[in-house]
Amino acid sequence: MSNHISNITLSSQRADISAYDLIDIVEKYNGILIPAHAFTPHKSFYGNCTDRLEKIFKEKFDRVSAIELGLSADTYLADKISELETKTFITNSDAHSLPKIAREYNKILLEDISFKELVKALKNEDGRKILSNYGLDPKLGKYHRTFCEVCGKNIAGEAPVTTCPDCDSRNITMGVFDRIEIIKDKKESKSPANRPQYVYQIPLTFIPGLGGKTIDKLLEHFGTEMDILHKLSRDDIEAVVGEKIANNIVAAREGKLSIKSRWRWCIWKGDSRLK
Repeated sequence: MSNHISNITLSSQRADISAYDLIDIVEKYNGILIPAHAFTPHKSFYGNCTDRLEKIFKEKFDRVSAIELGLSADTYLADKISELETKTFITNSDAHSLPKIAREYNKILLEDISFKELVKALKNEDGRKILSNYGLDPKLGKYHRTFCEVCGKNIAGEAPVTTCPDCDSRNITMGVFDRIEIIKDKKESKSPANRPQYVYQIPLTFIPGLGGKTIDKLLEHFGTEMDILHKLSRDDIEAVVGEKIANNIVAAREGKLSIKSRWRWCIWKGDSRLK
């Protein structure tokens, strides 16, 4: 890649090569190319590059087996685009910081732990497959709705939003929800029969009343955030951190928290236990 990148030692790279050519290089070394956070603004494929991946990859489009949804999209939103019906969806976390490394993840059926098996799962081969996607409610993603760069406000009106209703500016950053409303080619979201379930989860850091010390206490007692969010009983959690926090965690698990999207943050409302 030194032939295509000016400074190969940088952690964030810009390469002077098209995805159409890159897929050949990746496969030459037995890799698999997956468009990452495919709907977010700032250089993603659907976010601001194209309305169809097939325009980018052309006759190589069938060699793209999977796409990564990103924090501000889910299966329901992505399946408004018909060309994705044959693609596997994955939900991953950017590894920018350790506490966020599993806020999105996948449950995968494999025969053993190997890259070869993972590729089979992504391609739905030999019975290997993605069993479920665990991810944020898209409204918790920082790019879910459009943002006005002039007013500094999130625009959460009826989609799609193309101008700011307050200052009439077109200097906006298009949110994932609004972008999909523009480029979708289905009236209703309909997933193929083999699409795995999307399990919504709210990370501990998002749940009201949970600070760093309390989260550390929970992890010390129970080991993983996955178990806390999805498996442990209310009584087990309450014994460690008290009734109020236990109720909030269980409410998040059961989808009983009302969430309102905001640019780069969110507001929780509507649940008496959160007041």
